[in-house]
Amino acid sequence: MHDRTRSHEIPSPRYEGVVRLDGRREIGYAEYGPVTGRPLLWFHGTPGARRQIAPEMREAASERGVRLIAVERPGIGDSTPHLYPAVVDWAADVELLCDALGLGRVAVAGLSGGGPYALACAHEMPERVVAAAVLGGVAPAVGEDAA
Repeated sequence: MHDRTRSHEIPSPRYEGVVRLDGRREIGYAEYGPVTGRPLLWFHGTPGARRQIAPEMREAASERGVRLIAVERPGIGDSTPHLYPAVVDWAADVELLCDALGLGRVAVAGLSGGGPYALACAHEMPERVVAAAVLGGVAPAVGEDAA
């Protein structure tokens, strides 16, 4: 029997903040799980933002010792709008974020529209990214790279 009196509130992130990149731009992020956990950078889908983390995933991060860091792309949430010449250029900003948060080696994961950003980090930061995952990834629909 389903108990309709129970609260179904989604727990808030453990921490939310911004990292200043170059004096003008900022990247917003939220953290879930233990601060001492193994770092996993999460790149949200499109649309999405730093709180696009399912309650089950928030719990799993805590239970499994994962410091889940949900990073907002430019123009979303607390991140300053910015256009990159190419998706791989995102990795340079993520490298600055990692340095600011004191992260060494990390795993990355991208949901849907976040998939290309996870792959960009894996490609551009091979000394730092130890694993990459794409969940429900999307491919280009137009141009030379169209699926």
